[in-house]
Amino acid sequence: MKKRFLSLLCVLALCLGLLPVTALAAGEDAPGKLWVGQTQITESDYWKTTDDGKLTSNGASANDYNVYYDGNGTLTLNGATIQGGTSTVSVPYDAGIYAQCSNGQSVTLTIKLIGENTITGTYGIFLNAEISASSYGTDATLTITDENNGSLGVSGSDHGIYVKSGTGNASLNIKNVAVTSSTNGNYAAGVYVMSSSNATGSPKLSLAVNGGSLTASGGTRSDGILFNVESSQATGATTSLTVSENAIVDARNGEISATGVNITPKLNIGSTGSTGGIVWNGAEGTVYGNVTLDESLTINQGETLTVPDGSSLNCNGNLTNNGTIIVEKGGNLTGDPGGTVISAPTIGTQPASQTVTK
Repeated sequence: MKKRFLSLLCVLALCLGLLPVTALAAGEDAPGKLWVGQTQITESDYWKTTDDGKLTSNGASANDYNVYYDGNGTLTLNGATIQGGTSTVSVPYDAGIYAQCSNGQSVTLTIKLIGENTITGTYGIFLNAEISASSYGTDATLTITDENNGSLGVSGSDHGIYVKSGTGNASLNIKNVAVTSSTNGNYAAGVYVMSSSNATGSPKLSLAVNGGSLTASGGTRSDGILFNVESSQATGATTSLTVSENAIVDARNGEISATGVNITPKLNIGSTGSTGGIVWNGAEGTVYGNVTLDESLTINQGETLTVPDGSSLNCNGNLTNNGTIIVEKGGNLTGDPGGTVISAPTIGTQPASQTVTK
């Protein structure tokens, strides 16, 4: 009996040893499928990138790598150059990075950046919570954050960064890092946040930039940043873009818009927390909340930056004004940016009734 029990334990241990690493390590919202470049990632490991943007494990280690995946939804890029493949009609859709949900689950991917990183493909980054028309997940959440002096340049012949929900919410979060996302497709967006045709009720489509910057450039006939409600059933869908910690969102090459199949969702732009940021929507920029410029900013000729009521802008020696700054009543501008500044008139002394003799 004892021998039979020990044999059973050995068989069980052998079976567990044969299971894929991701089946043991991944959380339920980690990608069910993950591709980086033209390599499918199935477990925690380190890789280097080649000159043509592919991955190789040769010579890669914890002390010398360009790509590291922890097996649980966090991908670290360390001076990586990543290029998508050639399959545009099936997974991974020629995306530089492609992450897909497991059926019925949400999908969350966090990308940490070290040094300068570049991603290209038909889609630069594609986070997908829809497997097929009959198989899909719920929420899709992509977070891009700084690990050590990180930056990221993303480009796609279709959308640059594409976040697509299943039945639920779609969100892109950028934290304390500089991200540039562009496309050369005529009808493609630099950043595309979308709820799928399977969404119902009130899905939330959101983009939040907390510190750092996002520069999004659209195609010749599309937007820098586009929110899209694809389902006619999602009549309560909301869209939001928020900035904080002196972040700058730059959609000067293309604009920011929200569209829907059965509705035209209201585009909500604002700030969160005690500090805010600046959002450029085409040639018009707006200061949200209280902003102190940490990085250099240039207002080009023909462009207008508005400081509305309740907002303040401290130039901090980092603003070059070749266009026009409008300071509305209740707004505050600190520092001398030069150029044209139009301020609402202020009344220093309260008017009083006077008698005038002809």
